[in-house]
Amino acid sequence: MELGERIQRFLKGEPIKFELHFVRLESCSAFQRRVLLAEYEIPRGWISTYGRISKNLGIPNGARAVGRTLSRNPFPIIIPCHRAIRSNGELGGFQGGLKMKRALLENEGVVISDEGKVLNAKIYY
Repeated sequence: MELGERIQRFLKGEPIKFELHFVRLESCSAFQRRVLLAEYEIPRGWISTYGRISKNLGIPNGARAVGRTLSRNPFPIIIPCHRAIRSNGELGGFQGGLKMKRALLENEGVVISDEGKVLNAKIYY
């Protein structure tokens, strides 16, 4: 199945996990690769926070650096940066806008309040 078809199926709600051979991680800095690979490991229907990801990488107080790195994710959807949120449960940012981030998370079964806070998610890391 080709990448375009896989993305379409993912956006329709199918549980697609993309293989990393679709992306060129070698074009990223070492730090960016570490963050993107940590994000890639978050399963469908789960979320993590920028702070939890940074702690998992051994970078205490690195939440902002993780958030900045994910805001420049050159491979959104394939490396699902929509699964990272703020520690207070708010969605945080997303290249495609918060409406798209919310739709992607809800498509994976994550419940989000009218105020934009994640309510029921399974937490990774």
